[in-house]
Amino acid sequence: MSNHSGGYMLNDVLLLLEEYEFFKHLNKTKLLEFIKKIISIGSDEDCNNGEILDEIGPKLGICYCCLEPAEEFEDDLCKKCFSE
Repeated sequence: MSNHSGGYMLNDVLLLLEEYEFFKHLNKTKLLEFIKKIISIGSDEDCNNGEILDEIGPKLGICYCCLEPAEEFEDDLCKKCFSE
């Protein structure tokens, strides 16, 4: 069973950080590292990656499924994950 409220809370925090332009100060490597640490926190609390990265994943260029950088998305998934 997934911790939906925890996943949505982390998503709200990421969206707020975007609103305050926090991510503009990180290069791609640091951004991916930061997002993976947020996902790890969520994982420890049984949160869903898709809920954590809802809306924000494609904006940041990170697929919620494989947690890899991507430029093109289909339903918040990179082309590779979407086709699998």
